[in-house]
Amino acid sequence: AVVSTQSTGSYMDVRICHPMAASYLNTKPSSLYKHHENTKKRCYMRRVQVVEGGTFSPLVLTTTGGVGPEMDRAMKRAAKLLEDRHGEMYNEALTTIRRRLRFCLLISTLRSLRGCRTKYSPSGLNEIDFNL
Repeated sequence: AVVSTQSTGSYMDVRICHPMAASYLNTKPSSLYKHHENTKKRCYMRRVQVVEGGTFSPLVLTTTGGVGPEMDRAMKRAAKLLEDRHGEMYNEALTTIRRRLRFCLLISTLRSLRGCRTKYSPSGLNEIDFNL
């Protein structure tokens, strides 16, 4: 998922990996985060800087709740902004961000394992004229 913010020209791409996968069992978490961050940077960094004129941050998370260095910096920056703009305490804001992130990660992991329980029905699909 790519997220962009218009006011700052910042682009972020999220990658979620499972550190207990057979291919990662002998890999340290720090090496795993660095590998995935560098992979994303090779794919997107040049284009974002040259074409878009912005900055790029790969946000790496694991299914066990760990976060990479860039993601950690992004969460700390968001907590600092919440502290400055809304008067929230930094440590409480950071704890809330981490808790919500891990809860969302848990939900997405469960959905990928068991599927969504609600039936998906695209609205308005019957009304589209495909010129066939």
